[in-house]
Amino acid sequence: MNIEKKFIVDIDKLIPRPDIALDVLTKAQNLSCSADDLTEKIEQDPNLTANMLRMANSSYFGHMREISSIRDIIVRLGYDMVKVLAITSASAAILSSPQEAYDLEPRELWNHSQACAILAEIMARNAGLENTYTVYTAALLHDIGKVILNRPLLAACAEKKGCTKFSSIIELEHFMLRTDHALVGQTLLEAWGLPEAITIPVGSHHRGEGQLTTPAGARIVSLANFLVESIGIRATIPDSFIFDVDEFLLQNQNLPEVPNFKPNMTPIMDEFFSRFTGGEMIYA
Repeated sequence: MNIEKKFIVDIDKLIPRPDIALDVLTKAQNLSCSADDLTEKIEQDPNLTANMLRMANSSYFGHMREISSIRDIIVRLGYDMVKVLAITSASAAILSSPQEAYDLEPRELWNHSQACAILAEIMARNAGLENTYTVYTAALLHDIGKVILNRPLLAACAEKKGCTKFSSIIELEHFMLRTDHALVGQTLLEAWGLPEAITIPVGSHHRGEGQLTTPAGARIVSLANFLVESIGIRATIPDSFIFDVDEFLLQNQNLPEVPNFKPNMTPIMDEFFSRFTGGEMIYA
C-alpha cells in the first residue's frame, strides 16, 4: 500500500463519501439520462436539494424568475450547471471546517477553494476548453487533502518539534508525513471514482504545472490557486482592495502557460472579482 492510501483508510469516518452528488456527476454525463431521472436522483437527498435550490436562486446567477424545483434547474440551467451545483453543495460542509495544521479558520479553506473554482472556470472558458465543469470541480477540490492530513500533520509536528525551517507547506508535509495534500487528495478522489480530468489537476497543482506537456486543466488549476494565494483570499475581499494586473505580470514571469490568459487577464480578473464578491453561492 502506498503512503497516500494509508491516509484514506476508513476516511468515510472523517469525510463521508458524497454518493448522491457523485452519482449526479455520472448520470449528467450520460446523454440518455432524462431530466426526470436526474431529478429523482437529486431529490433522494433533501439537504442537497435544498442547497442546490438556494444557490440556483442566489444573486450569483442573477435570474429574474424564481427557480422552484430541481427539474427547473435542469431545464433552465442545463446539465453542466447541475453538476457544478451538486458538487459545490456536497463540498461545502467538507471544506468549511477549520484546519489547524494549516492555520485555517472556519470557512477559510472553503472560501479559498470556491474562489479558485470560480477563477479556474473563467480561465477554462476563455481558453476554449469544452468541459469547464471538470476544471471547476478540480479547482474546488484541489485542497481536499488538507482535510485528510490536518490531524496527522498536527500530531507529527507536535512529536517532531524543532527549529527546522520549511520553504513551503509541501516541504513540511513531506518531511513530516512523506507525502502531501495534493497527492492524498488525488488518491481520495480516485477512490471516489472521479475521472482523471479532475484527479490529475488535484494531484499536480503544486508540481510540473508550468510544462506545456501538462494537461491544460491542470495548468489552469495551478494558476488559479497561485493567483488566489497571491491575492490572499481567506475570508472576503476588502472593499478597498485593488489588483494591479500589470504589476502582477511584471512580478511573476514564469506563470503556467494557459491559452488566452495573459492578453485577457484584465477582463478575466474583473469577472472573477465581480462573481466572487457578488455571489451568495460563495457561502454555500
